[in-house]
Amino acid sequence: MSEHPLAALRNHLQELGLLKKSALRSWTKVALLFAIVATLYLTHLLLPLGWSIALLPLTGLFTTTLAMTGHEGVHSSACNSRFGNVSLAAIVFPLFSGLSMEHWRDKHNVKHHAHPNVIDKDPDIQVWPLAFSVVDYENSSRVRKFFQKNLQGWLFWPLTLFAGHTMRLESIQFLAKHPFKVSKKKRFNRLWVLDCTMLVFHYFLWLVVPILAGISWYMVLGFYLALWSFVGLFLSMIFIVGHAARPIMYDSNENWRLQVETSRRIKMSRISSFFFVGLDYQIEHHLLPSASHFSLPKIAPHVKKYAEENGWIYEEIGFWKALWVSTVFINKAWKYEPKIIQC
Repeated sequence: MSEHPLAALRNHLQELGLLKKSALRSWTKVALLFAIVATLYLTHLLLPLGWSIALLPLTGLFTTTLAMTGHEGVHSSACNSRFGNVSLAAIVFPLFSGLSMEHWRDKHNVKHHAHPNVIDKDPDIQVWPLAFSVVDYENSSRVRKFFQKNLQGWLFWPLTLFAGHTMRLESIQFLAKHPFKVSKKKRFNRLWVLDCTMLVFHYFLWLVVPILAGISWYMVLGFYLALWSFVGLFLSMIFIVGHAARPIMYDSNENWRLQVETSRRIKMSRISSFFFVGLDYQIEHHLLPSASHFSLPKIAPHVKKYAEENGWIYEEIGFWKALWVSTVFINKAWKYEPKIIQC
């Protein structure tokens, strides 16, 4: 560990007690968010249709925040024990959100975190039919090129309304294919069984139980689709400001510098930060993915100093500016030339 590029930083943070995790704080936040969303869902049942529709964005925001806590569980940054992290992730991701833990772990932890903004390696910049660089554009069909050049900037945000539903479809596909892509001993492991079971209960609790309780099927389905469309929009707003308009890379031989220079820190108030569940500290999260999001505000100054001492570009800007910069980038991404970081 003494030769690791982050050894000095990790040791310093460890000495300050900033790498400790608090299961109590994590579960308290999850419980609080469950209480809030349960109250909001009940309120939708009592309100007239017009007022219920007007309340959807707020309900979607808190639903998104609760769903984001599952991200902590999959990163093992919520609790000190594996049991605690898996339990939190299982309750929040497949059961509440309808998202596979193992699919998220493979897509986000394994692939995205190892190669953020790297061509052909980061799944977050391989989203059909979009282009995130001239490489994507040149490898696209004529129809996709027309879309990327003329419509991508205008339709990007409307398309994010489908993101939550697309992630569910990907989860089902991943779990269905998993037993046929691994060895016989690992086909039906405990996490796969837990994932599948919780996913089935998700649809049962969200769609079947309300109908059995007497709510019309079209109201149940309409609420489900509309709510998770807003979640897709808010999730996209959270994730895109962390990486969009930062360098797109062919590859890098300095992984730790890559984590810093393809991410950005989003400056915001404590209230706004509550809804980001740590992803406003995207740089810190990428360097220390298992660190609790409760500790990231105190970790950030040390990471910034460490990055500057190593000559790494540490970008921090406000949320609305980051959102604007990201949107402008998406509009012109089809002609963006990727770079390569050299030692």
